[in-house]
Amino acid sequence: MTDPRVSVITGGTSGIGKAIAVTLASEGDFVIVAGRDATRGTAAAEACAKAGAGGRFIPVDVADPDSINGLAKTVAADYGAAHVLVNSAGILQSSQRVLDQSLSEDEALWRANYRGTLITCQEFGRQMKSSGRGAILNLASLASFAPLSLPAYTPGKLAVMGLTQILAAELGPHGVRVNAVAPGYTISGGLKAKIRAGERNPEAIKATTALRAFVQPEHVAAAAAFLCSDQAASITGVTLPVDAGWLVQAPYSSYLQGNPIPD
Repeated sequence: MTDPRVSVITGGTSGIGKAIAVTLASEGDFVIVAGRDATRGTAAAEACAKAGAGGRFIPVDVADPDSINGLAKTVAADYGAAHVLVNSAGILQSSQRVLDQSLSEDEALWRANYRGTLITCQEFGRQMKSSGRGAILNLASLASFAPLSLPAYTPGKLAVMGLTQILAAELGPHGVRVNAVAPGYTISGGLKAKIRAGERNPEAIKATTALRAFVQPEHVAAAAAFLCSDQAASITGVTLPVDAGWLVQAPYSSYLQGNPIPD
């Protein structure tokens, strides 16, 4: 019997990250749940343990390079080189105009969303390169493909997609694959709270998708698990939208407004 894969999920304490963690655990991985909230992280690790080979919570703040370095050293010392890394940690932003964007908010988002992903890829990418195998999955966004009115979040997620492609080229010769998923409107805790507060219109959101539906965290997790599996052995450098068809519906419906199809 072979030892289980060791998968590290940053931002694995809730939402999409937790769904990915539990899905990988259910497929036989030992999962390291990494994040800032110990209570939620411990609960997520326990859910992984119930689902599969085991789970453990290790605290990390992806905005702090030393914290990321500590996570990588702990994993290497206790388990050897990780087999899978999923970069799910990050922070969101409310819509605003570029001219109103504060530099402090810009810095905070770049530090967590892009630089945190970069440094985590560096730390675990070195381990995987030395071991000659591995899979890295980054969390991109619809903002990686479209100019959403999120002046720090959108450029950062575009950069994550570019980083994914560069790392795929650099690490591919060493047996390491690097991909990303780009979730659409995912009905997790944050979006549910905004809907309850009247800050989001759920029916209007669904109308922007081809499937007229929200994405479920489990849908993103299924795509992530596939891209990290041997079934995707020939796939690297890809950013896969999991968006219920938002990216096709948005330009299609905009075009129809000026060019309607006759009844």
